[in-house]
Amino acid sequence: MELTIERDDLLRGLQKSQSVAEKRSSMPVLSNVLLEAKDEYLHLTATNLEVSYTGSHQATVITEGAVTIQARKFYEIVKELPFPEIRILEKENNWVNISSGNTEYNLVGLPADEFPQVTKFEDASWVEMEAVLLKEMIDKTLFAVSTEETRYNLSGIYFEKLETEDPVSLRLVATDGHRLSLVQKALPEVTRFDFDKGIIAPRKGMQELSRLLEEGEQVEITFQENTAIFRKAESTLLMRLIDGDFPDYNTVIPKNCERILEIERSTFMEMLRRMSIISTERYRGIRCKISADGMEIISNNPEIGDAREDIPVKYQGEEMTIAFNPRYFMETLAVMKSKMIAAKMIDESSACIISGEEDEGFFAVIMPMRL
Repeated sequence: MELTIERDDLLRGLQKSQSVAEKRSSMPVLSNVLLEAKDEYLHLTATNLEVSYTGSHQATVITEGAVTIQARKFYEIVKELPFPEIRILEKENNWVNISSGNTEYNLVGLPADEFPQVTKFEDASWVEMEAVLLKEMIDKTLFAVSTEETRYNLSGIYFEKLETEDPVSLRLVATDGHRLSLVQKALPEVTRFDFDKGIIAPRKGMQELSRLLEEGEQVEITFQENTAIFRKAESTLLMRLIDGDFPDYNTVIPKNCERILEIERSTFMEMLRRMSIISTERYRGIRCKISADGMEIISNNPEIGDAREDIPVKYQGEEMTIAFNPRYFMETLAVMKSKMIAAKMIDESSACIISGEEDEGFFAVIMPMRL
């Protein structure tokens, strides 16, 4: 294999592959990036067996071929090379020569046939979606995904197509058992997705996809067998779907909430940050006393001390005292953009629904704590 390629193009692809390539693995080849020179393109592929990234970049290919080299070191080398063009040459025994101007490196590689084969779906039926819209939906649910390995069916974002609603929509849901986040957006093309009862996309894959979508434009989506594929410009991201049933989340969404609290989002966030300063993993709850006169938040930690703060709010309903984990509120408010938010509750022992007019199609559910 021999080729020349623009440094900035190569660097862009290597940046996107870094978080996919395994840092430490029992399979050394998973720490490598696969370089394939073919048809005037250099294809870069990184995988951790759950998520795979492929970037295709124009190059002047002198000799076609394929080899793998250590992903992190290759990225660090390319980032520091001084000239705009890079030459890559595969040598004997999978060694790879990388040169630019007067600078030259020789890296130890591994054979391309040791690299796991990444599935290619050339005849897939693609659905287009605005990248900024999909990124918003992912960011508004990703924070609520469970990080407990034992709850595998909660360790991803649930994709559900709503074909019977007007308008036809795509819904994303995530929950860890303590809170739930749901966002729904109109997408007529959702009927073309190749799944019926919904699929669960893994947290790691959704994190990578959110990064990939930062640059805007359009993204193409397809679901094939047990794989989700997202294609944007020269980048393709594949992820293996989670094999499991997502729980019936509708059962935890409170109905007929008659106690409604309205408060400015930024003010509430600042207040929660101040009150959570003295919280620890053992004592992490706050108590909220809510009435027509305002809201008092009390944070008590026997190991450190206590704190309290009053704030005027707009509230309708009976006076109540309810306890929550402040982190759940702060993470929810951080992904919202509404100036004013509404917290709706039934009573002290029921979950709270958080929503805002400027966050159309979105709401979160937070379970109360017992202190």
